[in-house]
Amino acid sequence: MVNEQLTQEAIRFCYRGSKEVIHLSEKSMVYIMKLYNATIKPAKDRIFKDPQDCHGKMSVKKLIRKDEGATCVDISKTELRDFQKVAKRYGVDFAVVNHKNSDPQTYSIFFKARDQDAITDVIRYYTEKKLMKEQKPSLKEKIDHYKQKIAEGPKKVLNKVKERTR
Repeated sequence: MVNEQLTQEAIRFCYRGSKEVIHLSEKSMVYIMKLYNATIKPAKDRIFKDPQDCHGKMSVKKLIRKDEGATCVDISKTELRDFQKVAKRYGVDFAVVNHKNSDPQTYSIFFKARDQDAITDVIRYYTEKKLMKEQKPSLKEKIDHYKQKIAEGPKKVLNKVKERTR
């Protein structure tokens, strides 16, 4: 009789314990699924995003996938970085292709055809900026100019004599 009671109590204890463990594991699984949906799943979705969502610099393949024609402009390597800054400012989608065969290294920049007005504004702004840079005197010229002014000006006497007093 005592053995039967102990056995039944042990069975009840194990049953209640396993029931609580299952309940806790259900809660933890729900919590893990919420975390997965909040963090990892959106990151996976961003990997395979639609090419329509891309803006700014992209590959030619993505640019052509946008179902619009593309136009092309050739520029040199020295102008590439400035040009990209201006194009990003205007929100134009573009792709850069390097021509490795050319002797002075040149790049082709492809734009969407529907951005034609924005492209003309970008090119106009960029050329104005470049012309203003060319019109500004270089730093070396400025330094030479100031050296000349200093050389023409009055010179100070460099000999200083101190008198001794007792």
